[in-house]
Amino acid sequence: MERRQASGRRSDARWAEILAGAGRVFGRLGYGQSTLEDVANEVGIRRATLYYYVGTKEELLVGLLHEPIETMRTRLEEVADLPVSAPERLEAALREYVRTMAELPELFIFLSENVHQVMSGPEADHIRDNADRYGRTLAEVIRSGAKAGEFRTDIDPSVAVLGIIGMFNWIHRWYNPEGERSLAEFGDDFIKMALSSLEPAKKR
Repeated sequence: MERRQASGRRSDARWAEILAGAGRVFGRLGYGQSTLEDVANEVGIRRATLYYYVGTKEELLVGLLHEPIETMRTRLEEVADLPVSAPERLEAALREYVRTMAELPELFIFLSENVHQVMSGPEADHIRDNADRYGRTLAEVIRSGAKAGEFRTDIDPSVAVLGIIGMFNWIHRWYNPEGERSLAEFGDDFIKMALSSLEPAKKR
């Protein structure tokens, strides 16, 4: 059976089913422990049918994360351009970050195992570029706030972003969908911590 070309998969309903099944399997078993056979069983198709669409587990991962990471980047760039103060833009961007994680749980797979390190190829490069861009977007918001006297100036904005994003990316370690605290509640507390850590000395 001839392989389906990647360029023709995105509008294919079966490919969407396969991606959704892969997301469930990776979320349940972990990316490292999952196999293509697990995905085929989850979707209820033969392995030969799955191999028509995808040849490796890595291809599935890239296909699964392509749109969620781009959506994250687009949303953060939109709020970063709002005509409001830097603290308001940073808060709005971080709320979008949490909202997107809640809407697109595939992102937890990206965050949980450093899986970006195993991806290769043009689409994987695109995923990494989008992730880098939303980091640079947040750094620019912090940088502009420091220049305006809204944020402290003794911390490198790029380092501040590493700390903030690191904190938010670890939500998946503590968040339990059946627990007492919602994802948004975790986000609210982290946003308060992030903003307070950047306040200039005169406000602290």
